[in-house]
Amino acid sequence: MWLSKREVAYLLLLRKVFVDRFNLGEALDILELFGPRRVARKVIKRLVSKGFIRRLGNLDYNIRDLEESLWNLLLDYLSQRLQRNLRSRGIDASVRRDDSGRIVVEVCGDTRILEALFRLNGKLFIVKEVC
Repeated sequence: MWLSKREVAYLLLLRKVFVDRFNLGEALDILELFGPRRVARKVIKRLVSKGFIRRLGNLDYNIRDLEESLWNLLLDYLSQRLQRNLRSRGIDASVRRDDSGRIVVEVCGDTRILEALFRLNGKLFIVKEVC
């Protein structure tokens, strides 16, 4: 889920050289200076799957905004951790992302947990009590 050192290095290098748009062949020509071409291709593929790079066409790619991509990665991580933690406590809850990017938590549980969740309610979280 998180970025490896190589992924960060390649992403920042691509951003510095190409700014926001690049061709796969040109990128591989540069990245193969730092490792095998096959590894560079796999790193680009992983960056696409993690949402840091968007595939535009067969060989054309767009580097997404770094801060926005990191926020999306963080929100995915937080929603997974919250879901696991609530499940391990035996609390029936639904945790998902909505269209605006916020984490929606629908929960029916003990009041202490509900109070803590309602403190998160706002910009990043939407908490709904469903009992």
